[in-house]
Amino acid sequence: MFKLHYSESSSYDCGFHNEPNPHVEGWFHFQERPTSDAKYEYSPASLDARTPASALWELLDLLEDQIRK
Repeated sequence: MFKLHYSESSSYDCGFHNEPNPHVEGWFHFQERPTSDAKYEYSPASLDARTPASALWELLDLLEDQIRK
């Protein structure tokens, strides 16, 4: 299990989580919310990386893509 979670002073937060969650099928997913008062929105995610270092770089790229939306 692992998480890569990001938050801003505006209270926006998001992250990739590899853990069981009743809100999404499968273990690996992306979750985000615009403010700390809002409910998280969940979506399934996937990684192509097969090593921990490659996974970290891929996660950082995916996170950057999500933040820039």
